[in-house]
Amino acid sequence: MARNVRAPLAGCLACAVAFAILAVLVHKGDSVQHFDAVLLGHFVERGSRTGSVAAGIVLLGDLAALLSLLAIACGIALVRHRPRAALAALFVVAGASLTTQLFKALLAHPRFQALLGAEQIGANSFPSGHTTAVASIAIAFVFVVAPEWRPAVGLIGAGLVAAVGCSVMALGWHYPSDVLGGIFVASGWGFAALAGLRAARGGSRRRSLQLGSRAAISVK
Repeated sequence: MARNVRAPLAGCLACAVAFAILAVLVHKGDSVQHFDAVLLGHFVERGSRTGSVAAGIVLLGDLAALLSLLAIACGIALVRHRPRAALAALFVVAGASLTTQLFKALLAHPRFQALLGAEQIGANSFPSGHTTAVASIAIAFVFVVAPEWRPAVGLIGAGLVAAVGCSVMALGWHYPSDVLGGIFVASGWGFAALAGLRAARGGSRRRSLQLGSRAAISVK
């Protein structure tokens, strides 16, 4: 396996392991659950002006916004004649979204915390779907833009992920661990897509070199 493919595969594995450990801790660790609830208490802003702003920000993670942004990302890739980048964007967003919905169902479990009173978080909140959606589309845009734009796009994407993550907590929809879980899911799929792109590029280069060698031999 090429060295440049191993690194993103290692990143994908690290995200998967981190997600698994986090899932166990937030569902089985009483102290972790309590800390999660205490941390959430510092974010909740229902009914305030901050809560109204948060309600607008989370719309970025809705399905309509996700599909619209994905269409723009794929359009950018196709205009730049980078069909593989468009496929990578689709791969990340679809894979991350489906994975999150699957784990929401599989890991649905009430995490009652007395300090939250009547404002308990839903049993199927882990991981956060809105955070996963925004994180995956942020990664998708990094794949499709020109290299010189990637740092700026990545920074903007990170800011949007942070804004949506804080907003779903401000609205009392998710624990901080749910937000972190969504980031792990999207990042894992991002690393997997990067490994695929690098493997495809390596295969194309090898074929080009082989064709060049054959052409040189035939000329001789």
